Amino acid sequence: MTAPRRLDAPTGLQSGDHACWTFADAADLSAAVLPFLDEGRRLGEQLLLIGASRPELLRVLAPLPGRDELLADGQLQVHGTDAVYGSGDRFSPEDQVAAYRTLVAEARQRGRTGLRVAADVTPRARHGAGARRQLHVYEHLADAMMGAAPMTALCLYDAALGDDVLGPVTLLHPDQHSGSEALAHLSGRGLSLSLHGEVDVTLADDLLRALVDVACDAPGEVVLDLSALRFLDVAGARALARATRLLRGADVHLRLVGAPRTAARCLALFGLGGGDVVPE
Repeated sequence: MTAPRRLDAPTGLQSGDHACWTFADAADLSAAVLPFLDEGRRLGEQLLLIGASRPELLRVLAPLPGRDELLADGQLQVHGTDAVYGSGDRFSPEDQVAAYRTLVAEARQRGRTGLRVAADVTPRARHGAGARRQLHVYEHLADAMMGAAPMTALCLYDAALGDDVLGPVTLLHPDQHSGSEALAHLSGRGLSLSLHGEVDVTLADDLLRALVDVACDAPGEVVLDLSALRFLDVAGARALARATRLLRGADVHLRLVGAPRTAARCLALFGLGGGDVVPE
């Protein structure tokens, strides 16, 4: 699934769903994690909970039905964020996605129906702009991987990180718990990306940062398909124009295709037309 969706509850998620969920405090975190994991327990999935403190996570899990049996059986595993994602600069988006592919395969070999992960990724978002760029690349790669693997993920972020940090991260998830009233999702694999939903002034800067971060290391040309874009205002078009210029400086050509007619008119204001945009 790539079209963005607003989530009111952490349940009803299926294999391939990739959700961004913000929380205010420990009680808020618990209110999201428990029903999410309990649903996976009933579905026969392998369960993985990741957070800053393993002892605290075990306390959060105390009300989970059959918690001790799940832990003893290995169906439920609990790890600290640093143990899974590394600390400081020790983080490779590609290696982390490969590790999840391995965990999915191992879960299936043990007879589980899939892998369900609730991960508090907040520490990775607190390491500065360089680490946040890696985080954006990781969330993008993970989103593409989950489209073809029996994995369900609830990516948890402390709301105290603020909109400047959370905005681009949220946009890289199709399922979103909070954020702007407008919903957009940047998806895709390799040199082919897609933008879905609505991009207005509230999402323009988030789109700029997410798009530049996930595309800046691509060699040559990156194609961004806009055919699933329901709305684009002038601020959104300006963000795409600026992303095009920034990527050109990194020797990446961003080619926009499939723009709906109204979006194409906005893009034309910034010289993005002709061969760059194909109106409907």
